[in-house]
Amino acid sequence: MKGKNMALEKKQKLQNGLVYLVLLSAYLVVTLLLFHWQAVGYDGKYWSDDGAYLMEIQGMDSGYDFPYPILFWTGRFFSLFTSPQHGLALAITLLNGLTPIALLFFFHRIVFGGKWVRAEKGIAAGILVFSLLFVSMLYPLTYLGRYNEVGEGFLYRYLGVFSPNPYHNATYLAARAFSVPAFFLFAEILDFYEKENRWYHPKYVLFSVWLLLATLSKPSFSLVMACAAGCIMLWRLFFHGFRQGVKAFFQLGIWFIPTFLVLLYQFGDVFRPGKISGEGIGIGFLTAWSTTTGNVPWSIFRGMAFPLAVLVFCILQREVPKLLRFSWQFYLAALCTLLFLYEKGYRMAHVNFAWGYMYALFFSFAVSLMILVGQTARRKQPFWQLGIQWGMYGLHLICGVDYFRVLFQGGMFH
Repeated sequence: MKGKNMALEKKQKLQNGLVYLVLLSAYLVVTLLLFHWQAVGYDGKYWSDDGAYLMEIQGMDSGYDFPYPILFWTGRFFSLFTSPQHGLALAITLLNGLTPIALLFFFHRIVFGGKWVRAEKGIAAGILVFSLLFVSMLYPLTYLGRYNEVGEGFLYRYLGVFSPNPYHNATYLAARAFSVPAFFLFAEILDFYEKENRWYHPKYVLFSVWLLLATLSKPSFSLVMACAAGCIMLWRLFFHGFRQGVKAFFQLGIWFIPTFLVLLYQFGDVFRPGKISGEGIGIGFLTAWSTTTGNVPWSIFRGMAFPLAVLVFCILQREVPKLLRFSWQFYLAALCTLLFLYEKGYRMAHVNFAWGYMYALFFSFAVSLMILVGQTARRKQPFWQLGIQWGMYGLHLICGVDYFRVLFQGGMFH
């Protein structure tokens, strides 16, 4: 009997792996096509930031500074064997393709406790993981299937609301692959760092490395993570008493030092007054965000309807999981940076602090989906509550797939 069970487990693991490999291969092919078209500016469409990135890869002056080199190093490597455009497309595809692998690992770890699951559950987990890579902001369903053609007028989907999956920005996609393990590892560390009384822990090292790699790919995630982590750790230090918590605060805090040093260089150099790439960072309520939308609360709802639904029903059940709580703490830190910080000069219109907000959108969706899957499997909530949450997720997915279609056809991202 034991031998039969082991053979069945092996067979189902193989089935899970094959299905996930097929999904991953299809995703890589589709995204490679999109990134290739963006890099070459196919048919005069497919707008993205790749023009400046291509100049950076070729050692030309684009007028911008990019002190986050991982994407450019990777693009230069591939360019040794092909054109710069193809090299950049391959680099984006490779780095972005690491995200679903990391997501699946933590999905299994959090939802299934890292244990083996039957084939149907494993396959469902793989499909849900890839669905996270296509969810996006809500917009009127009358937009579905429509395209921004001349004479029709632009249909603003993204502008001011933003998306957890902005496929027009390569550095966001590159850094996300490293931000996934950094985010979930820190959530795990919060559960034990005050009890361990250790200056070294394997998870501290892994977290520090992943956070540094994310910073070297794009600083937006790391800035929000540093803000969220600092607020959480300082609150715990105050709440538990300074005598008990000071040592634990520094035992974990020192692992942020490599990232802090890189962030100081990145923001100190790029946004130093007088630089061609910027005129410094300013503080003002909605100074930048208000240039993209006239109704910020409505924009927040359109971007966060699903995570909000999950949070509301968890509160009604008087059970908010720690991971969900952390995802909202991370989101609030990102929201505050977008509300109050902006870049002075001509870069204000770029609303670049929205990139950290988009990481928060992504992790809010990822964590909320994991919590909802667990609630559904254990039937922790009434059917009608689960139905509302799954329905809301479905709406985000329908809009997200349609939004990806627009980009895939060369439409404008906004």
